Amino acid sequence: MKRIFLSLLLVLTSFSVSSEMLISPTRAILTMDQRSTSITLRNTSDGARTYRLSWEDKRVNSDGRYEAVEEGESWPSAASMIRFSPRQITVGPQENQTVRLNFRPPGDIEPGEYRSHLRLQVVAESSEPTSSFKMDHPENEGISMQLFMQMSFSLPVIARVGLEPPAVSISSVEVLPAENNEGMRLEVTVNRKGEASSFGDLTVEMQRNANSKVELIGRYKDLYLFPETSEKKVRVRLRDQRIQPGSWIRVAYEGEAEYSGILWDERIFQSK
Repeated sequence: MKRIFLSLLLVLTSFSVSSEMLISPTRAILTMDQRSTSITLRNTSDGARTYRLSWEDKRVNSDGRYEAVEEGESWPSAASMIRFSPRQITVGPQENQTVRLNFRPPGDIEPGEYRSHLRLQVVAESSEPTSSFKMDHPENEGISMQLFMQMSFSLPVIARVGLEPPAVSISSVEVLPAENNEGMRLEVTVNRKGEASSFGDLTVEMQRNANSKVELIGRYKDLYLFPETSEKKVRVRLRDQRIQPGSWIRVAYEGEAEYSGILWDERIFQSK
């Protein structure tokens, strides 16, 4: 039987990146006033995980996917001005480990937003697999292959210098009906202008009538638009299979982290 280790690279979009490794935060921000921060890894499994850390530059393309920035291409990279330690980290079972980041800008740095992704590449030979599965060959009895899953991660690290918050608006909200045992969804289009990225949560609230309470029926956490992204469409799953006609719906994009307290935009409409 062949034994193969398979590494998967994930872009972090939530706090729980797997059932066995938690990383917080999943996005780091540094400024001239806050030049240091840290990232915490929590291993909830029964086996140790070892990661090798390095920088990589990635952009979001028009399809909303990450793609590598080509060597020699103009890009506002943060890699040369942010130091991290340690360079390799082992997180024992049920343990926490911390990665420290320090912003060291050059004296002649221009205003702007600089970004690189911190890659945590699993070191397979010194890490326990997160999971495994076996595949038997359908035509050759006795021949099988077992894959051992190893999870690697990448998270954005941003250095922002002398920029105002961007202008962000919700340009459209489309109601998608329930299907395949899933509740209703909203497709929300968000637009951004300016040199800085936005960050926050998109929430959906409902009030059935003037005398009823306001209910949270949907949330899209950690919604960001980077400077290369002027528009983004997301689908928010709603709690209910259907919404009572005449109910009032509020869709709001509100800032989090360094943008806490900012209401980027909101849309209020009545269901039909």
